[in-house]
Amino acid sequence: MEIESLEIFQYLTSCDPISKLDEKIQKQLGLSIEIVYFKRNQIILVPGDINQWLYLIRSGAVERIEDDGSTAAKFAEKDFFGQASLKRNGMIKRKVWALEDTLVYRFPKELFFDLLESNPYFQFYFERSVFATNDSRQNYAEVSTSFNYSAVSSLLHDQPILVDHKVNVSECARIMQETGSTSLLITQNNDVKGIVTDRAFCTRVVADKLSYESPVGLIMSDKLLTTDEQTTASEALLIMARNNIRHLPVTAQDQVIGVLTATDLIHRQSNNPIYLINQIHKAKSLERLVEYAKQLPQTLCQLVKNAHNAKDIGYSISSIGRAINQRIINLAEEKFGPPPINYAWIIAGSLARNDQTGCSDQDNGIILDDTYDAENHGEYFSQLSQFVCDGLNQCGYVNCPGDVMATNQKWCQPLRIWKEYFRQWIVTPEPKSLMYASIFFDLRCLHGESRFLVELNQYVRELVEDNRKFLNFMAANALHHTPPIGLFRSFVLEKHGSEEKSFNLKKRGVVPITDLARVYALSCGALPINTQERLQAAFQDNALSKSGLMDLNDAFEFLSLLRLSHQAGQIENEVAVDNYLPPEVLSSLERRHLKDAFEIIRTYQSALANRYQTGIMG
Repeated sequence: MEIESLEIFQYLTSCDPISKLDEKIQKQLGLSIEIVYFKRNQIILVPGDINQWLYLIRSGAVERIEDDGSTAAKFAEKDFFGQASLKRNGMIKRKVWALEDTLVYRFPKELFFDLLESNPYFQFYFERSVFATNDSRQNYAEVSTSFNYSAVSSLLHDQPILVDHKVNVSECARIMQETGSTSLLITQNNDVKGIVTDRAFCTRVVADKLSYESPVGLIMSDKLLTTDEQTTASEALLIMARNNIRHLPVTAQDQVIGVLTATDLIHRQSNNPIYLINQIHKAKSLERLVEYAKQLPQTLCQLVKNAHNAKDIGYSISSIGRAINQRIINLAEEKFGPPPINYAWIIAGSLARNDQTGCSDQDNGIILDDTYDAENHGEYFSQLSQFVCDGLNQCGYVNCPGDVMATNQKWCQPLRIWKEYFRQWIVTPEPKSLMYASIFFDLRCLHGESRFLVELNQYVRELVEDNRKFLNFMAANALHHTPPIGLFRSFVLEKHGSEEKSFNLKKRGVVPITDLARVYALSCGALPINTQERLQAAFQDNALSKSGLMDLNDAFEFLSLLRLSHQAGQIENEVAVDNYLPPEVLSSLERRHLKDAFEIIRTYQSALANRYQTGIMG
């Protein structure tokens, strides 16, 4: 191989995804490239023309320009461009030009599409939507570890213990004590006829004062309910719940191979959201709730391991959070008695949007009936809110740094006062008002009179409709958090803790899309609170294009999942959970998709700024 060809080959194989391809394909790419040089300011791709090539930058830098002349993206050494137009049958939509003298390697479109079709990793790298989907992770996930899909046969530990129906009760008790079993299968002529559990010794022997010499057949349950070995754990749980039983014999080819117990299921699914929520609602004390709340981190880890998408994980973690909130409120009402007037306990932030993670504080408030009288009712709601907020803090939902909690008298007010708050924020917006508006536009009623929040929301929508200029201020506020990406798509890092540099996935990634979705929702009077549901509502109202919906949904899903995976790793390593991710822990593929996501945010922030002329808002 000639020196120049060897140098080209070495460079190609240092670039992802080419570095992951077979050597034979790598050599084919090396032989197929054209080397092209562009002078500074020379246009490479012209809108309206047809592109025939995939470009790889060897040296220099190029810029992609939006229709309005603003920068869409900048690319430097080892970056690809041109693939988007190739997927549109070559149609070029945005101008690309050389920022400086630039040398590129370009590959014919035929080779690009061949590899896209034949090589999964190549496809994974260049398909933008892949960073939003969970399909690839699902394919490789160990789905069998999920409680819902585990066959009951995998949960059995011991062989069943069979005892003839004539054996006396005393002997059966001795067998159970020695083996540690909580059940015996009772036979007659070697056929299983029933089951005896430890509970029967209390309900049938002791309670009925039955002789210990009585045959066990007298106390067995003869209506034997069984299930097949391929029954899933979740199905078995439903069978037990419907029939109020704690032991379920498992069969294979009509032969009993074991007895599944409620304890087996509990041990397997103690971190299952449904089970955990059920236990939370049964909790009789705050101390018990605190213990259940400690299971939440491992639940998050299990959801991530089982390859659920970010939206489902966020909903599950938020459902647990809501259950804890609701149970503490119930405990408070049990402690202080029924409320003297009607009220609505409202939540805000990530819990209201159903996108909580492993690192959340509490944001809440109370909407009181307009008959509220501070002298007669104030002490009750002060005690209730203090009990609830302190309880949440003990459960890991730390106090809000900004004091947006029901314990703050400002956020425990009659409905008429809440309406006045919103009127001031919308009619005479100022920085602090916009901050409060961003928080309280994401509200959900968790307990009490939901009609209070319904009435408040309707009032707010009418105010926004009559004061459309308010949207300009909200749009400007939505641009405060920008993605951490600089020239040539390089990451802009910030110090965190010691000298470690990282970027804040929440503040620089998730929050900007959340803010964009909130403005879209306000602009069309949409009701949803969840970010992705708001984007869908904006699309249906023609406030957002189809490509905008897909881009922002994909970016939000990818960033949220990356954040959740980062936190799950911290939990498993027993490190304090945060939102700061050092880029060096990411693969080159993850870094590329992360840059794509940040670029999407920057593009749609720019579009929002143009639409609402935020430049003149100061």
